Parts: sequence; structure tokens; C-alpha cells
Amino acid sequence: MIESVRGMSFPFRIDPETGKVAEASGADKIRQNVRIILATRIGERPMLREFGSRIPGLVHDPNDAVLAELAKTQATNALLQWEPRVLITNMFVESDQGELRLRLDYVHSSEPVGGQLLLPLT
Repeated sequence: MIESVRGMSFPFRIDPETGKVAEASGADKIRQNVRIILATRIGERPMLREFGSRIPGLVHDPNDAVLAELAKTQATNALLQWEPRVLITNMFVESDQGELRLRLDYVHSSEPVGGQLLLPLT
């Protein structure tokens, strides 16, 4: 079932072999969808104003435990709403030299295929 997930590749590009819009499928497409959801500001898409998460708006907040909890909550809410094929198994915030990164471990709801995404917050 996971192989049936198909769509335009992110980032958008033209496939040099076919000359058509590049496509992604399966686990790669779902990983791209998760990244798009978390990186899109709510209100950014003109025809779908509710799409996205509040994570991009957290960039200028103080780099502390409150920011880490907000990021986790925002990611969970956005993925529950916009990518129901993903079940989050583990989520934590890593701090490295003043940079926060949100790490998501997830599995696909239809198959026991896992994935991981590391998203910089600052």
C-alpha cells in the first residue's frame, strides 16, 4: 500500500531523463510530505490557509525547554491533521552548539516501515 503513495517530488524539479516533472513515491514521498507540512507556515498557502504548522513561527523564540515542548506539540498537531499515514513513535529535540533540531521517528500506519526526519528549528 505504501508504494501507491505518489506525487510531485520535493523540491520541485524536472526529471532530466524524461523531461517531465519529477515524481516521488512510497516512503520517500511520505517523508517529503512530512517535511513540507512542518516547514509550511499556517496561512502560507492561498487556497488552503489551514495547511502547515506553527513551527516556522518559533524561529525567533528563546532557545530553551519551552521552545522544545512547543515544537513537539506543534509537530504532533500538524501531522495528526495533515498526514494520517504517519504514526509518531518518538520525538525529541536535540541541541548542538546553540542549534535546536526536532527529531521525529515514525512508522507508516499501513505497513511496518519506519522513517526518521531531522528538522532544524534555529
